[in-house]
Amino acid sequence: MSKLIKLLSLFIFLNEIYGEEVSKPHIIFILFDDLGWNDVSFLGSHDIRTPNIDTLASDGIVLNQYYTDAFGTPSRSALLTGKYPMRLGVQGISISASEDLGIPESERLLPSYLRELDYETYLIGKWNVGKSRQHYLPIHRGFNTFYGFLDGSIDYFTHDLIEKWNGATAFGLNLYNNTQPVEDQSGHVTEIFTDKAVEIIRNHDRTVPLYLQLSHAAPHTGGGLVNLQTPADTIAANSHIAHSARRTYAGMVTGLDKSVGSIVAALSENEMLQSTIIVIVSDNGALTTGALQNFGSNFPLRGVKGTPWEGAIRSPALVWSPILPTKIMNEVFHVTDWLPTLVHAAGGAIKKPIDGVNQWLSLKDGKKSKRKEIVLAVDNLSGWVAFREGDLKIILGKVDEETSGYYGKELQALRKDPPSYEDMLLDCKVSNVLRDKLGVSIEPESITAKRKELNLSGLHVLQSADICIPTKEKGCLFNISADPLEAHDLWNKLPDIVHYLTLRVRVLWSEMKPRYEPKRDPRADPSLRNYTWAPWIENDEISIEPENKTYPAFPLHLSQKELQYIFKLNVGTFSEKLCKLIKNMGDSFTKTLSSLFNY
Repeated sequence: MSKLIKLLSLFIFLNEIYGEEVSKPHIIFILFDDLGWNDVSFLGSHDIRTPNIDTLASDGIVLNQYYTDAFGTPSRSALLTGKYPMRLGVQGISISASEDLGIPESERLLPSYLRELDYETYLIGKWNVGKSRQHYLPIHRGFNTFYGFLDGSIDYFTHDLIEKWNGATAFGLNLYNNTQPVEDQSGHVTEIFTDKAVEIIRNHDRTVPLYLQLSHAAPHTGGGLVNLQTPADTIAANSHIAHSARRTYAGMVTGLDKSVGSIVAALSENEMLQSTIIVIVSDNGALTTGALQNFGSNFPLRGVKGTPWEGAIRSPALVWSPILPTKIMNEVFHVTDWLPTLVHAAGGAIKKPIDGVNQWLSLKDGKKSKRKEIVLAVDNLSGWVAFREGDLKIILGKVDEETSGYYGKELQALRKDPPSYEDMLLDCKVSNVLRDKLGVSIEPESITAKRKELNLSGLHVLQSADICIPTKEKGCLFNISADPLEAHDLWNKLPDIVHYLTLRVRVLWSEMKPRYEPKRDPRADPSLRNYTWAPWIENDEISIEPENKTYPAFPLHLSQKELQYIFKLNVGTFSEKLCKLIKNMGDSFTKTLSSLFNY
């Protein structure tokens, strides 16, 4: 059935149900935690099979250049505020359970905008954008209800969190229903959160627009000092994987894929699917190496979670809805773009300045994206920054060489043939629902063809000794569209572009609110509250911010005279200042910029 026929049939069906066209779609936002690029089969993974997710990807839009952040807290902050985390002081390492920090109370979050548009808003799962004070909590930031955990991780079965900090250990329950600790819940949190989401969908009045954010804990390592935890049947489903830890990790991903199937089935049962937008993304890449490794794989992309490389910040992402076309979107999409995009889809508009770009028309009608640049990730404590403009990505500052390689390929060895991919596609819940309820033709051949188109593994080159590692003296520059594996450094070949991008980053760095060195507050100890993690500071208690220099750990590359000249120009925007600079720096600079940025 063609997309046009499918949409016409849906229009007729919706009119039969509601008597008029539904103007405000239901929105289901599914957020995975530390899922790697090569951990979903629609992007080419040959060891982990995700048939439910793949079916949505095949019938929806794959965001092939979707950027998030290198850590969980800044990624979630960017999603909820539409602003770069560096503007709020929550960039870099995630907020710890004993730290007094959160998204500033002055910031308005995505669910608040949607409630203004008559949405009912629910958060299930992970929060991790502040809980030291009551006003940081989800139900005070726009969510009608919250069921989940407040910090960075949770034990999948005991629902506790153990935090070690400079020799001290704090531990306690970390599962909440709104503001009340949940002490009588048993089971694996992926299944618990899925059941809660299904319950909300089944009981929802479908004439009222719904925003449901399902922020899974998986496949992040567990918060109880046991890294990988999943039900035995999901491990058995991955018995073809040779590496035992990778097999357990794959079981966690299998649980997520089953969760997606259950969500789609519940939407169909309540006749909501026809007017729903489903978004599936990860908050950042996998942590393949290190003490808290989860054995996920970002291969063939470089790096791991917590770095400026593509493996940390380029995430699997898809959008599905009957009102959207089927395609691969190769335009750049950033996590900050969700707020203006979803608010627009809901019939609203963001009128204050934010960093996010409304991409709804790019998704729906194929309009050219208005996004031209991204502050990809900033870690002022470690002293590095990644920035992209057009096809070019620059990394400045000192980056750890031990986390700058290509990791994960060795984990994907098979000890026997995996189950038939085609059979799994045809038998999964999502395929059955789309075929039976929407008349979508499920064709494994076309899904496999799209999968091959998205697979980057064929681009892989062996890591060489001269691979670029940024230092304080020299950064790295890549044409990321042509070189997504960040294997070919252009720093010495394009010095004028290095000057330009470094200046742009320097200006952005000057706008940053610094992330302060994490400091443990002993008053946070759960033993003071019956071994339960909870807010411990009054809302009106003043935070004392330590002195912190925000100078970048990289050179400016332009002379002080040139910088002074730029900022003395009697023009308003940075772009205008830059254009003026170009005119005064000679033909070579102008020609280089013109060829790359169409100036």
